Amino acid sequence: MKRFGACLAAWMLVLALCVPGAAHAVTYEDSFDQCNYPKGFDLMIMRPISLGTVALGALFFIPLAPLAFITVPTEIGTVYDGLIGAPARFTFNRGLGECTGVDLSY
Repeated sequence: MKRFGACLAAWMLVLALCVPGAAHAVTYEDSFDQCNYPKGFDLMIMRPISLGTVALGALFFIPLAPLAFITVPTEIGTVYDGLIGAPARFTFNRGLGECTGVDLSY
């Protein structure tokens, strides 16, 4: 009897995982308007990774800034934005769980 209960519980778990959730059809353009992460995932995974990318970008910006200033002095803002600005905006300028606070255009 105990074995039957365990087997029944295992099958119920398998069936619960196989049941599909609701699917929402959106176009590519609409997908950025409805973009969000689970808040716990954002807090525990995405924020520390994005904070690390800000630090890594700052680490790369220090030696690349003089090189960029010498070669293309008008584009120093582009170098800064690519290495520090965009990751900092993704880390600090959006609500918890949101990914729409970032300009995704290139």
